[in-house]
Amino acid sequence: MADEQKIVVEVPSDRGHYSPVPIPQLSRLEEFKKGWIKAIALPDNLPDMAFELTSCVAIPALFSSCWVNLPIPTFMRLGLVGLLSVAGISLLYVRQAVPEVKDALLLRVGLIAIGVLIGL
Repeated sequence: MADEQKIVVEVPSDRGHYSPVPIPQLSRLEEFKKGWIKAIALPDNLPDMAFELTSCVAIPALFSSCWVNLPIPTFMRLGLVGLLSVAGISLLYVRQAVPEVKDALLLRVGLIAIGVLIGL
């Protein structure tokens, strides 16, 4: 019992000068912007970046090839065109709302356009 160390815990009183430092909270708009910046930014390491850029070309090429070669019913084609128009409008909104992603977004849209042209 003589070898035991005493642990002293100080509890601040309400009357003392203890004031916790508040953690700054980001607004919802700032969280939205940071989320889009992280989502659109290119990866740092080379293998992941090569995969991202290749998939930005290959996947649209596959879809546009299927669009041309497979007999898809007209209502499905119209639905897909409507879906693409909604995606384009939201893309313009993100470009306007988050100007930090303008260059990366332009690169990705350009690669997707190249993939679509390859598939045709």
